[in-house]
Amino acid sequence: MGIADDHSGISKMQFLLLAISLLIGQPALAAEPPPSSAPIRVIIELPNDDAGRAIVSKITPQVSQTPPATVPPPEQSIAPSTVGSALQDLRSRLLTLASAVPTLPSQLRAEMSIFQTNDALDPVGLLLAVILFVAGGFIVQRIAWWSGRGLLNFILTAPAGTVRQRIKLHACRLSMGLLGLTGYLIGSLGAFILFPWPVIFRDIALILLSAIVMIRLAVLVGRVVIAPGARLPHMRLLTLGTPLAWFWYYWLVGIVALLALGRAAVAVMQTIGASPIVIDLFMAAWLGIVSIALITMIWLRQFRADGPQLSRLVGVGLTVSTVMAWLLWVAGLHAAFWSVIIITMLPLVVSMVQDIIRRITQFDDDTIATDPSIVGWSVVIMQTLRNGLIVVAALLVASSWHVNLSDLAAGETVITRLVRAAIRIVIVLLVTDVIWKLVSTLIDSQMATVSRSDMHGTHDDGPDARRRQRLNTLLPILRNVLFVVIGAVGLLMILDAVGIQIGPLLAGAGVVGIAVGFGAQTLVKDIISGVFYLFDDAFRIGEYIQSAKYKGTVEGFSLRSIRLRHHRGPITVVPFGELGAVQNLSRDWVIEKFSLTLSYDSDLEEVRKTIKRIGAELAEDPEFGPNILEPLKMQGIEQMADYGIEIRLKFMARPGEQSAIRRKALSMLNRTFAEKGIHFGTPTVQVAGGTAEANTAAAAQLTQNRIEARKAANSPLETEQ
Repeated sequence: MGIADDHSGISKMQFLLLAISLLIGQPALAAEPPPSSAPIRVIIELPNDDAGRAIVSKITPQVSQTPPATVPPPEQSIAPSTVGSALQDLRSRLLTLASAVPTLPSQLRAEMSIFQTNDALDPVGLLLAVILFVAGGFIVQRIAWWSGRGLLNFILTAPAGTVRQRIKLHACRLSMGLLGLTGYLIGSLGAFILFPWPVIFRDIALILLSAIVMIRLAVLVGRVVIAPGARLPHMRLLTLGTPLAWFWYYWLVGIVALLALGRAAVAVMQTIGASPIVIDLFMAAWLGIVSIALITMIWLRQFRADGPQLSRLVGVGLTVSTVMAWLLWVAGLHAAFWSVIIITMLPLVVSMVQDIIRRITQFDDDTIATDPSIVGWSVVIMQTLRNGLIVVAALLVASSWHVNLSDLAAGETVITRLVRAAIRIVIVLLVTDVIWKLVSTLIDSQMATVSRSDMHGTHDDGPDARRRQRLNTLLPILRNVLFVVIGAVGLLMILDAVGIQIGPLLAGAGVVGIAVGFGAQTLVKDIISGVFYLFDDAFRIGEYIQSAKYKGTVEGFSLRSIRLRHHRGPITVVPFGELGAVQNLSRDWVIEKFSLTLSYDSDLEEVRKTIKRIGAELAEDPEFGPNILEPLKMQGIEQMADYGIEIRLKFMARPGEQSAIRRKALSMLNRTFAEKGIHFGTPTVQVAGGTAEANTAAAAQLTQNRIEARKAANSPLETEQ
């Protein structure tokens, strides 16, 4: 997962403010009243007196006295739009806007005359209503904050040492801010309902309330995400220093206030029935001011010395995008305007979301969480949000160009088929990617649990530990199977989107599968045998097994084979069908037995007590004791050998630890027997006749034969370890 540093965290904010225009400005900018539309609802609700009739006469278009012209017959054909006609339309629009500029003051005065209603207003009552309208929101907001003081105390004292605690902390901070904003909105609307408002002022009051809510929402987002006054580093969700955090916070609130107030002004002009040319001129000037503010913000950040220097190419690119968007709006190319805004904002928003995830998973020592489950889930969330943002951006671009996806699907031209297929392929790829990331993360998280237990050296033999080990063995195979299944389903859906009929493919695949099954019986045997081995829990990863021909430590599986690591190093890949009966040497416990030969004059009771004492010492040893299940003890006399008494010893230990314990026990027995005068049996040979050299050679050969016989009697695993 890519991680954004302070450099990228700052560049994210440079077009964050343009995103606000997408959320705030779109409803107002997209609404263009027809030339002859008048506020009919306002006219109906005005009083039927001289003042009301005067208002109606001012805002209602005059009806021409000339008889209507004869409607011309419809043309048989419409000339197709060309580049030249489009340029002429653009020129006509620009000339119309330029010619309307000198008449703008007079038109504004005419539109503002709607408020000159003489005796229709009660100034004192209106002033009182406005005061209570404003004060009611702040009063209820304070009450809401007082009711949530317990949540505020939790935010101030909440721990933030883990990712879960940080998510809970930021959720509480956001909830506290939304609680205050909701209280303000309820208080303002409650005060608004208490008084009878004049018709025009009622709509204007609600428009201004929406603008105030937008500004306060920007303040809330700035305090939660940017958090310029945060005392602790984890309170800030973007990688910003404190001076830069204040810089972006002030500019965020300022740009949002400019956008909200401009939107409110456009809504007011539409409410009072302003002409479309006045609204167009105002929006062009308003967006020009917003563009100048954004460009100023970009270059002020470029030349700030309290942060990392940004590439001038980034500043030039953002400036060009801002100017281009404004020119497209002035030219009337609204679809292109929104396309530029959305395409420019998409990578920026994705990068900001990535930085927020990084900040949540970052600890106070600037280290990123290395827990595979945390990293995996952060990748899943990032992929899901990224793909969702891409889909939303594509839908917004299509909406700006008035592209109806259902009509597109109903089309039968080559272009519509290609576009429809491309859209479906992109959606299939995005959904498949998210599903695979989710499945892979779930499997990796479960496997990480067992890995952490093994790293910490825990030896839990309970049912939970065995279940985790079994899952750790089966999950890699399940992940491979799911990868193949998800990939195959995604490929079939892509083929279906392209227009290829997948029904015959599925039928053909079934026939081919039957043929392959008959022709590849060994492969099928290997796969089925492996499934039953795993269902029987015959072995797990990390266990030492031995079959008729193969032995070693299990390192991994595939669909048809097992990978064994021999104790000398080589790896053997064995098909499941050739494995046969399996002897697992790493389950539960193992009993180790070995023999000692003592001289015939040894005191066997003293030998028994000595062995028992050594077994107790081994059980108390901090290194070997935890691995001993039953202590070392003497079983008795095995046989009367040629040169001494052979006794048998045994102990029970954890699998794989018996060799080290046996070596330690033999070392202690050798030292203790020497101290107590207990002697091991020494081979002696008496040969009658012959030379001394022949007698010596015969004795040496007999001794060598007995040593080899004892070695051959030992178990294979014991000899290897």
